[in-house]
Amino acid sequence: MNSLKGAFTRLSFVQLVIIFLMALPILALAFLALGRFSVEGGLFSRMLPVALTETGLLLLFVGVFTAIVGLLSAWLVSSFEFPGRKLFQWAFILPLAIPTYISAYAWVEVMEFTGPIQTTIRAVTGAKTIREYWFPDIRSLEGAAIVMSLVLYPYVYLSCRAFFLMQSGALVAASRALGANAWRTFFAIILPLSRPALIVGVTLALMEVLNDVGAVEFFGVNSITKIVYTTWLNRSNLPGAAQLALTAILLIGTLIWLEQYARRRRDYLTRRDSRVPPSLIKLSMPVGLLVTAFCAGVVFLGFGVPVLELLSTSINRVMRGALRPAIWPAFINTIMLAAGGALLCVSIGYFTARKMINRDGRGGWSFLATFGYAVPGTILAIGILVPLGFLDGLINDGTRAIWGVTVGLILSGSPIAILYAYTVRFLTVSHNNIEAAMKKRGLNLLDASHILGANKWRTLIEIDLPTLRPALVAAMTLVFVECIKELPATLLLRPIGLETLSTFVYAEASIENFEAAAVPALLIVLIALVPAILGGRLQGNHS
Repeated sequence: MNSLKGAFTRLSFVQLVIIFLMALPILALAFLALGRFSVEGGLFSRMLPVALTETGLLLLFVGVFTAIVGLLSAWLVSSFEFPGRKLFQWAFILPLAIPTYISAYAWVEVMEFTGPIQTTIRAVTGAKTIREYWFPDIRSLEGAAIVMSLVLYPYVYLSCRAFFLMQSGALVAASRALGANAWRTFFAIILPLSRPALIVGVTLALMEVLNDVGAVEFFGVNSITKIVYTTWLNRSNLPGAAQLALTAILLIGTLIWLEQYARRRRDYLTRRDSRVPPSLIKLSMPVGLLVTAFCAGVVFLGFGVPVLELLSTSINRVMRGALRPAIWPAFINTIMLAAGGALLCVSIGYFTARKMINRDGRGGWSFLATFGYAVPGTILAIGILVPLGFLDGLINDGTRAIWGVTVGLILSGSPIAILYAYTVRFLTVSHNNIEAAMKKRGLNLLDASHILGANKWRTLIEIDLPTLRPALVAAMTLVFVECIKELPATLLLRPIGLETLSTFVYAEASIENFEAAAVPALLIVLIALVPAILGGRLQGNHS
Protein backbone atom coordinates (compact mmCIF):
# COMPACT_ATOMS: atom_id res chain seq x y z
CA MET A 1 0.00 0.00 0.00
CA ASN A 2 2.87 2.37 0.83
CA SER A 3 4.54 1.67 -2.53
CA LEU A 4 1.24 2.32 -4.29
CA LYS A 5 0.81 5.60 -2.46
CA GLY A 6 4.39 6.55 -3.20
CA ALA A 7 3.98 5.86 -6.89
CA PHE A 8 1.00 8.20 -7.06
CA THR A 9 2.81 10.96 -5.16
CA ARG A 10 5.64 10.85 -7.71
CA LEU A 11 3.21 11.65 -10.53
CA SER A 12 2.93 15.27 -11.62
CA PHE A 13 -0.36 17.14 -11.80
CA VAL A 14 -0.44 16.86 -15.60
CA GLN A 15 0.16 13.10 -15.42
CA LEU A 16 -2.67 12.70 -12.94
CA VAL A 17 -4.97 14.76 -15.18
CA ILE A 18 -4.18 12.58 -18.21
CA ILE A 19 -4.77 9.38 -16.25
CA PHE A 20 -8.05 10.75 -14.90
CA LEU A 21 -9.30 11.90 -18.31
CA MET A 22 -8.42 8.60 -19.98
CA ALA A 23 -9.99 6.56 -17.17
CA LEU A 24 -13.02 8.85 -16.73
CA PRO A 25 -15.28 7.02 -19.25
CA ILE A 26 -14.81 3.71 -17.42
CA LEU A 27 -15.39 5.34 -14.04
CA ALA A 28 -18.52 7.07 -15.33
CA LEU A 29 -19.76 3.81 -16.80
CA ALA A 30 -19.32 2.01 -13.48
CA PHE A 31 -21.06 4.85 -11.62
CA LEU A 32 -24.02 4.81 -14.00
CA ALA A 33 -24.32 1.01 -13.97
CA LEU A 34 -23.93 0.44 -10.24
CA GLY A 35 -25.64 3.63 -9.14
CA ARG A 36 -28.95 2.63 -10.75
CA PHE A 37 -28.68 -1.13 -10.74
CA SER A 38 -31.88 -2.86 -11.80
CA VAL A 39 -32.92 -6.14 -13.38
CA GLU A 40 -36.32 -4.94 -14.53
CA GLY A 41 -37.70 -6.15 -17.83
CA GLY A 42 -35.58 -9.24 -17.93
CA LEU A 43 -32.50 -7.33 -19.06
CA PHE A 44 -30.12 -9.83 -17.48
CA SER A 45 -32.39 -12.85 -17.48
CA ARG A 46 -33.14 -12.76 -21.22
CA MET A 47 -30.84 -10.40 -23.11
CA LEU A 48 -27.53 -11.01 -21.39
CA PRO A 49 -27.48 -14.83 -21.76
CA VAL A 50 -28.26 -14.50 -25.47
CA ALA A 51 -25.63 -11.81 -25.93
CA LEU A 52 -22.96 -13.73 -24.03
CA THR A 53 -23.73 -16.97 -25.89
CA GLU A 54 -23.60 -15.49 -29.38
CA THR A 55 -20.63 -13.27 -28.52
CA GLY A 56 -18.78 -16.25 -27.08
CA LEU A 57 -19.43 -18.37 -30.17
CA LEU A 58 -18.39 -15.55 -32.47
CA LEU A 59 -15.19 -14.98 -30.51
CA LEU A 60 -14.46 -18.71 -30.52
CA PHE A 61 -14.95 -19.10 -34.28
CA VAL A 62 -13.00 -15.96 -35.14
CA GLY A 63 -10.23 -16.83 -32.69
CA VAL A 64 -9.72 -20.32 -34.13
CA PHE A 65 -9.97 -19.21 -37.76
CA THR A 66 -7.62 -16.21 -37.43
CA ALA A 67 -5.14 -18.31 -35.43
CA ILE A 68 -5.00 -21.01 -38.11
CA VAL A 69 -4.85 -18.72 -41.13
CA GLY A 70 -2.56 -16.11 -39.57
CA LEU A 71 -0.07 -18.57 -38.09
CA LEU A 72 0.03 -20.76 -41.19
CA SER A 73 0.52 -17.74 -43.47
CA ALA A 74 3.36 -16.38 -41.31
CA TRP A 75 5.03 -19.80 -41.13
CA LEU A 76 4.87 -20.33 -44.89
CA VAL A 77 6.44 -17.00 -45.89
CA SER A 78 9.03 -17.21 -43.07
CA SER A 79 10.17 -20.79 -43.61
CA PHE A 80 9.82 -21.69 -47.28
CA GLU A 81 10.81 -20.42 -50.69
CA PHE A 82 7.98 -20.62 -53.23
CA PRO A 83 6.71 -18.57 -56.19
CA GLY A 84 5.42 -15.17 -55.05
CA ARG A 85 6.72 -15.40 -51.48
CA LYS A 86 8.10 -11.84 -51.44
CA LEU A 87 4.81 -10.51 -52.76
CA PHE A 88 2.74 -12.34 -50.16
CA GLN A 89 4.97 -11.09 -47.32
CA TRP A 90 3.20 -7.74 -47.49
CA ALA A 91 0.07 -8.73 -49.42
CA PHE A 92 -1.15 -10.73 -46.40
CA ILE A 93 -1.54 -7.42 -44.55
CA LEU A 94 -3.84 -5.80 -47.14
CA PRO A 95 -7.13 -6.95 -45.53
CA LEU A 96 -6.34 -4.70 -42.55
CA ALA A 97 -7.24 -1.76 -44.80
CA ILE A 98 -10.86 -2.98 -44.93
CA PRO A 99 -13.07 -2.33 -41.88
CA THR A 100 -15.12 -5.34 -40.84
CA TYR A 101 -18.44 -3.63 -41.54
CA ILE A 102 -17.37 -2.75 -45.11
CA SER A 103 -16.20 -6.29 -45.78
CA ALA A 104 -19.53 -7.55 -44.43
CA TYR A 105 -21.55 -5.33 -46.75
CA ALA A 106 -19.43 -6.31 -49.76
CA TRP A 107 -19.64 -10.05 -49.06
CA VAL A 108 -23.41 -9.91 -48.61
CA GLU A 109 -23.69 -8.20 -52.01
CA VAL A 110 -21.55 -10.94 -53.56
CA MET A 111 -23.39 -13.83 -51.89
CA GLU A 112 -27.01 -12.62 -51.97
CA PHE A 113 -29.67 -13.88 -54.40
CA THR A 114 -28.96 -11.18 -56.99
CA GLY A 115 -25.19 -11.38 -56.51
CA PRO A 116 -22.77 -12.78 -59.09
CA ILE A 117 -22.35 -16.23 -57.49
CA GLN A 118 -26.02 -17.16 -57.23
CA THR A 119 -26.74 -15.54 -60.60
CA THR A 120 -24.10 -17.79 -62.17
CA ILE A 121 -25.52 -20.86 -60.42
CA ARG A 122 -28.99 -20.13 -61.78
CA ALA A 123 -27.61 -19.52 -65.26
CA VAL A 124 -25.76 -22.86 -65.24
CA THR A 125 -28.46 -24.98 -63.59
CA GLY A 126 -31.52 -23.28 -65.05
CA ALA A 127 -32.98 -22.74 -61.57
CA LYS A 128 -35.38 -19.86 -61.05
CA THR A 129 -35.81 -19.65 -57.26
CA ILE A 130 -33.64 -20.31 -54.21
CA ARG A 131 -35.78 -23.35 -53.40
CA GLU A 132 -34.45 -25.16 -56.48
CA TYR A 133 -30.85 -25.25 -55.23
CA TRP A 134 -28.95 -25.11 -51.95
CA PHE A 135 -26.85 -22.10 -51.04
CA PRO A 136 -25.43 -21.17 -47.62
CA ASP A 137 -26.96 -18.22 -45.80
CA ILE A 138 -24.18 -15.73 -45.22
CA ARG A 139 -26.34 -13.69 -42.85
CA SER A 140 -25.63 -15.97 -39.92
CA LEU A 141 -23.22 -16.28 -37.04
CA GLU A 142 -21.02 -18.62 -39.06
CA GLY A 143 -21.02 -16.22 -42.01
CA ALA A 144 -20.09 -13.33 -39.73
CA ALA A 145 -17.22 -15.34 -38.22
CA ILE A 146 -15.77 -16.27 -41.61
CA VAL A 147 -16.03 -12.79 -43.13
CA MET A 148 -14.63 -11.06 -40.05
CA SER A 149 -11.79 -13.58 -39.80
CA LEU A 150 -10.78 -12.94 -43.42
CA VAL A 151 -10.25 -9.30 -42.47
CA LEU A 152 -8.72 -9.79 -39.02
CA TYR A 153 -6.23 -12.64 -39.56
CA PRO A 154 -3.43 -10.10 -40.40
CA TYR A 155 -3.22 -9.27 -36.69
CA VAL A 156 -2.07 -12.84 -36.06
CA TYR A 157 0.06 -12.86 -39.20
CA LEU A 158 1.95 -9.69 -38.22
CA SER A 159 2.57 -10.86 -34.68
CA CYS A 160 3.74 -14.35 -35.67
CA ARG A 161 5.76 -13.12 -38.63
CA ALA A 162 7.70 -10.71 -36.41
CA PHE A 163 8.24 -13.52 -33.90
CA PHE A 164 9.60 -15.89 -36.55
CA LEU A 165 12.02 -13.25 -37.84
CA MET A 166 13.44 -12.84 -34.33
CA GLN A 167 14.06 -16.53 -33.78
CA SER A 168 17.19 -18.47 -34.48
CA GLY A 169 17.21 -21.05 -37.24
CA ALA A 170 19.26 -23.43 -35.07
CA LEU A 171 16.27 -25.19 -33.50
CA VAL A 172 14.55 -25.78 -36.82
CA ALA A 173 17.80 -26.92 -38.41
CA ALA A 174 18.42 -29.36 -35.54
CA SER A 175 14.90 -30.73 -35.88
CA ARG A 176 15.35 -31.33 -39.60
CA ALA A 177 18.78 -32.90 -39.00
CA LEU A 178 17.17 -35.36 -36.59
CA GLY A 179 14.81 -36.49 -39.35
CA ALA A 180 11.66 -34.51 -38.56
CA ASN A 181 9.70 -33.32 -41.57
CA ALA A 182 8.31 -29.81 -41.96
CA TRP A 183 4.92 -30.60 -40.38
CA ARG A 184 6.39 -32.39 -37.36
CA THR A 185 8.81 -29.49 -36.85
CA PHE A 186 5.86 -27.10 -37.04
CA PHE A 187 3.78 -28.90 -34.40
CA ALA A 188 6.68 -29.86 -32.11
CA ILE A 189 8.73 -26.65 -32.18
CA ILE A 190 7.18 -23.76 -34.12
CA LEU A 191 3.70 -23.93 -32.63
CA PRO A 192 4.75 -24.14 -28.93
CA LEU A 193 7.34 -21.37 -29.31
CA SER A 194 4.97 -19.05 -31.15
CA ARG A 195 2.24 -19.22 -28.49
CA PRO A 196 2.87 -15.70 -27.05
CA ALA A 197 2.80 -14.09 -30.51
CA LEU A 198 -0.25 -16.14 -31.44
CA ILE A 199 -2.10 -15.05 -28.30
CA VAL A 200 -1.22 -11.39 -28.89
CA GLY A 201 -2.50 -11.49 -32.47
CA VAL A 202 -5.69 -13.37 -31.60
CA THR A 203 -6.38 -10.99 -28.70
CA LEU A 204 -6.12 -7.97 -31.01
CA ALA A 205 -8.45 -9.63 -33.50
CA LEU A 206 -10.99 -10.44 -30.80
CA MET A 207 -10.86 -6.84 -29.55
CA GLU A 208 -11.90 -5.74 -33.02
CA VAL A 209 -14.75 -8.27 -33.00
CA LEU A 210 -16.02 -6.89 -29.70
CA ASN A 211 -15.76 -3.34 -31.03
CA ASP A 212 -17.79 -4.07 -34.16
CA VAL A 213 -21.38 -2.92 -34.52
CA GLY A 214 -21.99 -2.64 -38.26
CA ALA A 215 -20.99 -6.16 -39.32
CA VAL A 216 -22.76 -8.02 -36.51
CA GLU A 217 -25.94 -6.04 -37.09
CA PHE A 218 -25.81 -6.73 -40.81
CA PHE A 219 -25.31 -10.46 -40.20
CA GLY A 220 -28.00 -10.60 -37.52
CA VAL A 221 -25.68 -11.61 -34.67
CA ASN A 222 -26.77 -10.53 -31.18
CA SER A 223 -23.34 -9.64 -29.88
CA ILE A 224 -23.01 -7.89 -26.54
CA THR A 225 -21.97 -4.61 -28.22
CA LYS A 226 -25.04 -4.74 -30.43
CA ILE A 227 -27.26 -5.41 -27.39
CA VAL A 228 -25.66 -2.43 -25.62
CA TYR A 229 -26.34 -0.29 -28.70
CA THR A 230 -30.00 -1.33 -29.03
CA THR A 231 -30.63 -1.14 -25.28
CA TRP A 232 -29.36 2.43 -25.23
CA LEU A 233 -30.98 3.79 -28.40
CA ASN A 234 -33.98 1.60 -29.21
CA ARG A 235 -35.08 0.98 -25.61
CA SER A 236 -33.91 4.36 -24.25
CA ASN A 237 -32.42 2.49 -21.29
CA LEU A 238 -29.04 4.09 -20.65
CA PRO A 239 -28.49 2.54 -17.17
CA GLY A 240 -29.31 -0.91 -18.57
CA ALA A 241 -26.89 -0.37 -21.44
CA ALA A 242 -24.25 0.70 -18.93
CA GLN A 243 -24.80 -2.47 -16.91
CA LEU A 244 -24.35 -4.62 -20.01
CA ALA A 245 -21.30 -2.58 -21.02
CA LEU A 246 -19.73 -2.98 -17.59
CA THR A 247 -20.33 -6.73 -17.83
CA ALA A 248 -18.49 -6.77 -21.17
CA ILE A 249 -15.55 -4.84 -19.72
CA LEU A 250 -15.28 -7.23 -16.78
CA LEU A 251 -15.37 -10.15 -19.21
CA ILE A 252 -12.61 -8.66 -21.37
CA GLY A 253 -10.46 -7.85 -18.35
CA THR A 254 -10.92 -11.34 -16.91
CA LEU A 255 -9.91 -13.04 -20.16
CA ILE A 256 -6.78 -10.90 -20.48
CA TRP A 257 -5.82 -11.50 -16.86
CA LEU A 258 -6.34 -15.27 -17.12
CA GLU A 259 -4.13 -15.50 -20.21
CA GLN A 260 -1.35 -13.46 -18.61
CA TYR A 261 -1.62 -15.46 -15.38
CA ALA A 262 -1.38 -18.75 -17.28
CA ARG A 263 1.98 -17.81 -18.80
CA ARG A 264 3.41 -15.77 -15.92
CA ARG A 265 6.35 -18.14 -15.29
CA ARG A 266 6.94 -19.42 -18.78
CA ASP A 267 9.62 -18.25 -21.15
CA TYR A 268 8.87 -19.03 -24.78
CA LEU A 269 11.36 -16.74 -26.44
CA THR A 270 14.67 -18.08 -27.66
CA ARG A 271 17.35 -15.51 -28.34
CA ARG A 272 18.19 -15.19 -31.97
CA ASP A 273 21.74 -16.15 -32.86
CA SER A 274 22.93 -13.77 -35.62
CA ARG A 275 25.21 -16.51 -36.92
CA VAL A 276 22.25 -18.76 -37.61
CA PRO A 277 19.57 -16.71 -39.41
CA PRO A 278 16.23 -18.32 -40.20
CA SER A 279 16.78 -20.34 -43.36
CA LEU A 280 14.26 -20.85 -46.15
CA ILE A 281 13.47 -24.33 -47.43
CA LYS A 282 12.99 -24.39 -51.17
CA LEU A 283 9.82 -26.26 -52.06
CA SER A 284 9.43 -28.44 -55.11
CA MET A 285 7.46 -26.89 -57.97
CA PRO A 286 4.17 -28.81 -57.38
CA VAL A 287 4.20 -28.13 -53.63
CA GLY A 288 5.30 -24.56 -54.18
CA LEU A 289 2.43 -23.93 -56.56
CA LEU A 290 -0.02 -25.35 -54.03
CA VAL A 291 1.35 -23.01 -51.35
CA THR A 292 1.13 -20.10 -53.79
CA ALA A 293 -2.48 -20.98 -54.54
CA PHE A 294 -3.30 -21.10 -50.83
CA CYS A 295 -1.68 -17.69 -50.21
CA ALA A 296 -3.39 -16.16 -53.24
CA GLY A 297 -6.72 -17.56 -52.10
CA VAL A 298 -6.40 -16.06 -48.63
CA VAL A 299 -5.49 -12.61 -49.98
CA PHE A 300 -8.21 -12.77 -52.65
CA LEU A 301 -10.95 -13.71 -50.20
CA GLY A 302 -9.86 -11.22 -47.54
CA PHE A 303 -8.99 -8.30 -49.80
CA GLY A 304 -9.73 -9.00 -53.45
CA VAL A 305 -13.43 -9.87 -53.20
CA PRO A 306 -14.50 -6.82 -51.12
CA VAL A 307 -12.37 -4.39 -53.14
CA LEU A 308 -13.52 -5.72 -56.52
CA GLU A 309 -17.15 -5.52 -55.41
CA LEU A 310 -16.69 -1.96 -54.15
CA LEU A 311 -14.77 -0.95 -57.25
CA SER A 312 -17.29 -2.34 -59.74
CA THR A 313 -20.24 -0.80 -57.91
CA SER A 314 -18.47 2.55 -57.55
CA ILE A 315 -17.51 2.70 -61.23
CA ASN A 316 -21.05 1.83 -62.26
CA ARG A 317 -22.46 4.56 -60.01
CA VAL A 318 -20.00 7.20 -61.22
CA MET A 319 -20.62 6.32 -64.88
CA ARG A 320 -24.35 6.81 -64.34
CA GLY A 321 -23.75 10.17 -62.69
CA ALA A 322 -25.46 8.99 -59.50
CA LEU A 323 -22.72 10.06 -57.12
CA ARG A 324 -24.29 11.79 -54.12
CA PRO A 325 -22.86 15.27 -53.32
CA ALA A 326 -23.18 14.53 -49.59
CA ILE A 327 -20.14 12.25 -49.86
CA TRP A 328 -17.71 15.16 -50.08
CA PRO A 329 -18.75 16.95 -46.85
CA ALA A 330 -18.54 13.54 -45.15
CA PHE A 331 -15.06 13.08 -46.63
CA ILE A 332 -13.90 16.48 -45.33
CA ASN A 333 -15.40 15.80 -41.88
CA THR A 334 -13.64 12.42 -41.80
CA ILE A 335 -10.25 13.91 -42.65
CA MET A 336 -10.60 16.76 -40.14
CA LEU A 337 -11.73 14.52 -37.27
CA ALA A 338 -9.09 11.87 -38.03
CA ALA A 339 -6.34 14.50 -38.24
CA GLY A 340 -7.45 16.03 -34.95
CA GLY A 341 -7.62 12.63 -33.26
CA ALA A 342 -4.18 11.67 -34.58
CA LEU A 343 -2.63 14.93 -33.42
CA LEU A 344 -4.12 14.57 -29.93
CA CYS A 345 -3.11 10.92 -29.60
CA VAL A 346 0.47 11.53 -30.72
CA SER A 347 0.89 14.59 -28.51
CA ILE A 348 -0.44 12.85 -25.41
CA GLY A 349 1.26 9.57 -26.40
CA TYR A 350 4.62 11.36 -26.55
CA PHE A 351 4.01 12.79 -23.08
CA THR A 352 2.95 9.48 -21.53
CA ALA A 353 5.88 7.66 -23.10
CA ARG A 354 8.32 10.41 -22.07
CA LYS A 355 7.09 11.06 -18.54
CA MET A 356 5.57 7.76 -17.43
CA ILE A 357 8.47 5.48 -18.38
CA ASN A 358 11.21 5.06 -15.80
CA ARG A 359 14.85 5.26 -16.77
CA ASP A 360 15.15 1.49 -16.39
CA GLY A 361 12.55 1.03 -19.15
CA ARG A 362 9.69 -0.15 -16.95
CA GLY A 363 6.29 1.40 -17.33
CA GLY A 364 4.89 3.41 -14.46
CA TRP A 365 1.21 4.24 -14.42
CA SER A 366 0.99 4.57 -18.21
CA PHE A 367 -1.18 1.46 -18.45
CA LEU A 368 -4.00 3.38 -16.75
CA ALA A 369 -3.89 5.96 -19.52
CA THR A 370 -3.77 3.40 -22.32
CA PHE A 371 -6.46 0.94 -21.27
CA GLY A 372 -9.05 2.44 -23.61
CA TYR A 373 -8.02 0.36 -26.62
CA ALA A 374 -9.50 -2.72 -24.93
CA VAL A 375 -12.88 -1.00 -24.57
CA PRO A 376 -15.29 -1.34 -27.54
CA GLY A 377 -16.35 1.96 -29.11
CA THR A 378 -20.03 1.45 -28.25
CA ILE A 379 -19.22 1.00 -24.57
CA LEU A 380 -16.73 3.87 -24.62
CA ALA A 381 -19.39 6.18 -26.09
CA ILE A 382 -21.67 5.61 -23.09
CA GLY A 383 -18.83 6.32 -20.67
CA ILE A 384 -18.01 9.55 -22.49
CA LEU A 385 -21.58 10.76 -22.88
CA VAL A 386 -22.28 10.64 -19.13
CA PRO A 387 -19.51 12.98 -17.85
CA LEU A 388 -19.72 15.32 -20.86
CA GLY A 389 -23.49 15.55 -20.48
CA PHE A 390 -23.05 16.35 -16.78
CA LEU A 391 -20.52 19.09 -17.61
CA ASP A 392 -22.86 20.51 -20.26
CA GLY A 393 -25.55 20.74 -17.60
CA LEU A 394 -23.23 22.64 -15.26
CA ILE A 395 -22.14 25.00 -18.05
CA ASN A 396 -25.73 25.74 -19.06
CA ASP A 397 -26.76 26.30 -15.44
CA GLY A 398 -23.90 28.77 -15.11
CA THR A 399 -24.64 30.69 -18.31
CA ARG A 400 -28.34 30.81 -17.42
CA ALA A 401 -27.57 32.22 -13.99
CA ILE A 402 -25.09 34.80 -15.31
CA TRP A 403 -26.46 35.82 -18.71
CA GLY A 404 -29.95 34.33 -18.74
CA VAL A 405 -29.23 32.13 -21.77
CA THR A 406 -28.07 28.57 -22.40
CA VAL A 407 -25.27 27.62 -24.77
CA GLY A 408 -26.50 24.11 -25.59
CA LEU A 409 -24.52 20.88 -25.69
CA ILE A 410 -21.10 22.34 -26.41
CA LEU A 411 -19.29 19.19 -25.23
CA SER A 412 -21.53 16.15 -25.67
CA GLY A 413 -23.21 17.59 -28.77
CA SER A 414 -20.10 18.65 -30.68
CA PRO A 415 -17.05 17.07 -32.35
CA ILE A 416 -15.27 17.40 -29.01
CA ALA A 417 -16.98 14.20 -27.86
CA ILE A 418 -15.73 12.31 -30.94
CA LEU A 419 -12.17 13.60 -30.52
CA TYR A 420 -12.27 12.61 -26.85
CA ALA A 421 -13.38 9.10 -27.84
CA TYR A 422 -10.62 8.82 -30.45
CA THR A 423 -8.02 9.90 -27.91
CA VAL A 424 -9.14 7.46 -25.22
CA ARG A 425 -9.47 4.55 -27.62
CA PHE A 426 -6.34 5.00 -29.75
CA LEU A 427 -3.87 6.53 -27.30
CA THR A 428 -2.40 3.04 -26.85
CA VAL A 429 -1.44 2.89 -30.53
CA SER A 430 0.64 6.08 -30.41
CA HIS A 431 1.98 5.45 -26.90
CA ASN A 432 3.30 1.98 -27.74
CA ASN A 433 5.00 3.11 -30.97
CA ILE A 434 6.68 6.11 -29.35
CA GLU A 435 7.63 4.19 -26.21
CA ALA A 436 9.31 1.45 -28.27
CA ALA A 437 11.28 4.06 -30.22
CA MET A 438 12.37 5.82 -27.02
CA LYS A 439 13.58 2.57 -25.47
CA LYS A 440 15.49 1.69 -28.63
CA ARG A 441 17.15 5.12 -28.79
CA GLY A 442 17.95 5.31 -25.10
CA LEU A 443 18.70 8.42 -23.05
CA ASN A 444 22.37 8.99 -23.94
CA LEU A 445 21.67 11.63 -26.60
CA LEU A 446 19.40 13.58 -24.28
CA ASP A 447 21.90 13.37 -21.41
CA ALA A 448 24.69 14.58 -23.71
CA SER A 449 22.58 17.52 -24.81
CA HIS A 450 21.93 18.55 -21.21
CA ILE A 451 25.62 18.17 -20.29
CA LEU A 452 26.55 20.46 -23.21
CA GLY A 453 24.30 23.16 -21.81
CA ALA A 454 21.18 22.91 -23.97
CA ASN A 455 17.94 23.67 -22.18
CA LYS A 456 14.97 21.30 -22.30
CA TRP A 457 13.21 23.12 -25.15
CA ARG A 458 16.27 23.13 -27.39
CA THR A 459 16.85 19.47 -26.58
CA LEU A 460 13.24 18.72 -27.44
CA ILE A 461 13.31 20.52 -30.80
CA GLU A 462 16.82 19.62 -31.99
CA ILE A 463 17.38 16.16 -30.48
CA ASP A 464 14.31 14.46 -29.05
CA LEU A 465 11.71 15.04 -31.76
CA PRO A 466 14.06 14.58 -34.78
CA THR A 467 15.35 11.24 -33.48
CA LEU A 468 11.77 10.09 -32.85
CA ARG A 469 10.41 11.38 -36.17
CA PRO A 470 9.93 7.94 -37.81
CA ALA A 471 7.99 6.68 -34.78
CA LEU A 472 5.95 9.89 -34.53
CA VAL A 473 5.02 9.73 -38.22
CA ALA A 474 4.18 6.04 -37.97
CA ALA A 475 2.06 6.60 -34.86
CA MET A 476 0.20 9.52 -36.45
CA THR A 477 -0.46 7.51 -39.61
CA LEU A 478 -1.75 4.49 -37.72
CA VAL A 479 -4.03 6.55 -35.48
CA PHE A 480 -5.26 8.56 -38.48
CA VAL A 481 -6.33 5.38 -40.25
CA GLU A 482 -7.90 3.93 -37.11
CA CYS A 483 -9.96 7.10 -36.67
CA ILE A 484 -11.16 6.95 -40.27
CA LYS A 485 -12.25 3.32 -39.89
CA GLU A 486 -13.86 3.75 -36.45
CA LEU A 487 -17.65 3.44 -36.56
CA PRO A 488 -19.39 2.75 -33.19
CA ALA A 489 -18.15 5.73 -31.16
CA THR A 490 -18.44 8.08 -34.14
CA LEU A 491 -21.97 6.88 -34.85
CA LEU A 492 -23.13 7.39 -31.27
CA LEU A 493 -21.33 10.62 -30.41
CA ARG A 494 -21.59 12.64 -33.64
CA PRO A 495 -23.58 15.88 -33.54
CA ILE A 496 -26.87 16.02 -35.43
CA GLY A 497 -26.20 16.59 -39.12
CA LEU A 498 -22.53 15.61 -39.04
CA GLU A 499 -21.64 12.69 -41.29
CA THR A 500 -18.34 10.91 -41.77
CA LEU A 501 -17.50 8.31 -44.38
CA SER A 502 -18.05 5.49 -41.89
CA THR A 503 -21.44 6.77 -40.70
CA PHE A 504 -22.44 7.44 -44.32
CA VAL A 505 -21.64 3.83 -45.25
CA TYR A 506 -23.50 2.52 -42.21
CA ALA A 507 -26.59 4.62 -42.89
CA GLU A 508 -26.87 3.56 -46.53
CA ALA A 509 -26.07 -0.10 -45.95
CA SER A 510 -28.56 -0.28 -43.06
CA ILE A 511 -31.38 0.41 -45.52
CA GLU A 512 -29.95 -2.08 -48.02
CA ASN A 513 -28.74 0.74 -50.30
CA PHE A 514 -25.28 -0.71 -50.73
CA GLU A 515 -24.76 0.93 -54.13
CA ALA A 516 -24.82 4.39 -52.52
CA ALA A 517 -22.40 3.18 -49.83
CA ALA A 518 -19.85 1.77 -52.28
CA VAL A 519 -17.99 5.00 -53.10
CA PRO A 520 -17.44 6.20 -49.49
CA ALA A 521 -16.54 2.63 -48.49
CA LEU A 522 -13.95 2.51 -51.29
CA LEU A 523 -12.54 5.86 -50.12
CA ILE A 524 -12.07 4.45 -46.61
CA VAL A 525 -10.25 1.41 -48.02
CA LEU A 526 -7.98 3.53 -50.26
CA ILE A 527 -7.02 5.81 -47.38
CA ALA A 528 -6.28 2.86 -45.11
CA LEU A 529 -4.35 1.04 -47.84
CA VAL A 530 -1.31 3.33 -47.74
CA PRO A 531 -0.06 2.49 -44.22
CA ALA A 532 -1.00 -1.17 -44.71
CA ILE A 533 1.27 -1.44 -47.77
CA LEU A 534 4.08 0.57 -46.19
CA GLY A 535 3.94 -1.48 -43.00
CA GLY A 536 3.97 -4.74 -44.91
CA ARG A 537 6.91 -3.70 -47.06
CA LEU A 538 8.88 -2.53 -44.04
CA GLN A 539 8.38 -5.85 -42.30
CA GLY A 540 9.15 -7.75 -45.47
CA ASN A 541 12.48 -5.92 -45.78
CA HIS A 542 13.68 -7.67 -42.62
CA SER A 543 13.50 -11.11 -44.17
